[in-house]
Amino acid sequence: MTTDYKAILADADIAGVFETPPGAADDIVNAAKSNEQALYRIDLRGARNREEMLQLIGTALEFPEWYGNNFDGLMDCLCDMGWQPAPGYVVVLENSHNIYNIAYNDFNLLIDVFAEAAVKWREQDKPFWCFVDQAANI
Repeated sequence: MTTDYKAILADADIAGVFETPPGAADDIVNAAKSNEQALYRIDLRGARNREEMLQLIGTALEFPEWYGNNFDGLMDCLCDMGWQPAPGYVVVLENSHNIYNIAYNDFNLLIDVFAEAAVKWREQDKPFWCFVDQAANI
């Protein structure tokens, strides 16, 4: 049985932060592209601390210059993606196991920020998804 990610990703009511099902990353990416949603695949392999993790995310999401590489700035940017208008947003965090092990609390706070952003977008009836390859506060 195949999962209809195209329909799932279009539904703002169920959008949020989820652990990426094994082998599903490419299907999620293809569904987001098919839905014309803004898609960001972020490789966290090189992050060794909170600052590097937030820098990688800010760069990948093409955040404005005023983004301060902190959790408040991350929340502000995630909740106002005006520079990237789209019918929805899909973020795929990959290779997060190292930063999870090195900076467990910071990684869990990151997941909380993405979850809060998804709630804010849901209030605007716009799907905002974050898929993570590492179980955390999901």
